[in-house]
This record gives sequence, structure tokens and C-alpha cells, in this order.
Amino acid sequence: MTLLEKVKPRLGVFYSDPYKDLEMQSMIDGAIEYFKGAGWEINPSSPSNLAVEAIILYCKMAQSTDPAMLANHPVLISFIAQGRAGENE
Repeated sequence: MTLLEKVKPRLGVFYSDPYKDLEMQSMIDGAIEYFKGAGWEINPSSPSNLAVEAIILYCKMAQSTDPAMLANHPVLISFIAQGRAGENE
């Protein structure tokens, strides 16, 4: 199952449309870049369960939150800390 297939239903998208899929993939790519910038490398072809949850939260917030609020959101910071700690184990 691709990352797109995991994220779409959690965001309430239960159909396939090329334009919607492109929009969703763009949000996923943005999430991965956001986390990469924070020092957490997520492999999109085999993300951990924590990474999937973090990407879903980022995408939900990107749909309804002022982008400036994403920068230092405490839950996203918590996901980053956990993800980075998990890489070192």
C-alpha cells in the first residue's frame, strides 16, 4: 500500500481522481520536506507507523490551518522528536 493510499482515507478521500490524487501527493511531499527540514528523514516507500500518523496530521493541518501555525506546533514537534529518536535506536 502506498503512502498516498494510507493517507487519503484518513483525510476523508475515498475515491480516485487524478487531480485530487495530485493535490494529496503534493501535501504528502510537503509534509516529508517539512519533517526533513526538522532533521527527521522519512522514507516514503516504507514509512513507520509514527511517520504515517505525522504526515496525516500535517496534511489535516495544512488543509485548515494558517501555514505559519505549522512551524512550531507542539504535536508536530513531538512527532519529530519521537521520529528522530527512533532513527538512533
